[in-house]
Amino acid sequence: MGDAVEMSAAQARNAALAAQQLGRPARGPRSGGGAGQAGASELNQTAVALGAIQIDAVNVLTRSHYLSFYSRIGPFPTSVLDGLTYRQHRLFEYWGHSASLMPVRLYPALRWRMEEYARSKHYSAFRDRMGRERPGYLDALLAEVAERGPLAWTELSDPARWQNLPPRLARYADSTLAWHGRSDGKAALEWLYGAGILAIAGRRNFEPRYDLAERVIPAEINSAPPLPREEAQRALVLTAVKALGVATVRDLADYFRLPAAETRARARELTEDGKIRPGTVAGWEHAAYLDPDFDATPVSARALLSPFDSVTWQRDRAERLLGYRHVFELYVPPAKRRYGYYVLPFLLGDTIAARVDLKAARDAGTLLVLAAHLEPAAPAAQTASELAEELRSIANWLSLDSIQVSGSGDLSAHLRKLVQASAGRAARRPPGPACR
Repeated sequence: MGDAVEMSAAQARNAALAAQQLGRPARGPRSGGGAGQAGASELNQTAVALGAIQIDAVNVLTRSHYLSFYSRIGPFPTSVLDGLTYRQHRLFEYWGHSASLMPVRLYPALRWRMEEYARSKHYSAFRDRMGRERPGYLDALLAEVAERGPLAWTELSDPARWQNLPPRLARYADSTLAWHGRSDGKAALEWLYGAGILAIAGRRNFEPRYDLAERVIPAEINSAPPLPREEAQRALVLTAVKALGVATVRDLADYFRLPAAETRARARELTEDGKIRPGTVAGWEHAAYLDPDFDATPVSARALLSPFDSVTWQRDRAERLLGYRHVFELYVPPAKRRYGYYVLPFLLGDTIAARVDLKAARDAGTLLVLAAHLEPAAPAAQTASELAEELRSIANWLSLDSIQVSGSGDLSAHLRKLVQASAGRAARRPPGPACR
């Protein structure tokens, strides 16, 4: 066991951002991307370093997992990430931190979670109900996937749609029931996926298409014996330490949604083995664990982060590290929102300097900045200038021709002037030579 490391708040902040692959040059050759774009090598290296990248259905700007990679490596063809996941199978989808993309090497470390899911009382209750209400349906569904897969629930020969709302669900609001799709077929696919019998083989308009896990997960990974629970947890905790750089037990537990007591025990074991180091951070109430190879060199980043980015998964951690209180308002009534619907933190240097509510108006080819708020103590002029550049970059990546800034937020007026001035200069620029 190494000596405990004492870190200042600034060192912890920089170590954490570096571990999260922010503010560092892209690594490796650019393979598989277009001119000036990152490719499969950078995407895979980033995924391995992060361990888990959250997936979410909201598409008001772009899918969250695409944005998380963009924040770290810059422009890339999203088709390359899809290919890395659904054709090359170097990444896979499962419940890591919520629904996540993860490097396939972690699959054996999550088999215990699948096995516990399959033994859960909730899964048993579902199977019992299906046996009573739809005898033979689950076996028929699994046989159909084996014969015809991969399949979305809407492609099942019998999606088992509800004719009426089941009495057991009458107390829930429609919005709460949306994930069901009002279909036992959809629910059955999700249960079988949770139990590791099926895997997500691809997506069509974000709708998952399921196939037998043995046809999705590479054979050498799928045939490997599941790691015992404690060994698997050690692998996940070690991955979390490396992805976070410096973290408390609570931070580590949250990364892969592990039980806190077991996370504490695994962290102690890894410390005794010399794989992670104990530490303290000035101003932190609880002890920390560190990646032995942590890098606390000052970070100079500029990135718009997804609302679902792993930097802000743990809100208490975001406040401890960055002095940033993450506010998530997607499900807040519009009149009660302070910052907006899809609000991206703007990382500048090693701090969050602003937060911006963005929307891609694809039909109009316009990136809409619905609100822009400056964080306390952030310099307005520099932040607006850097943010304008970052907005131009992300608009170009999303193939949006223009940027429109509304009047909401204390940074919007300054930002709008910069965006308009830039658009004016571009309009006055003489056209280049015609292409032949």
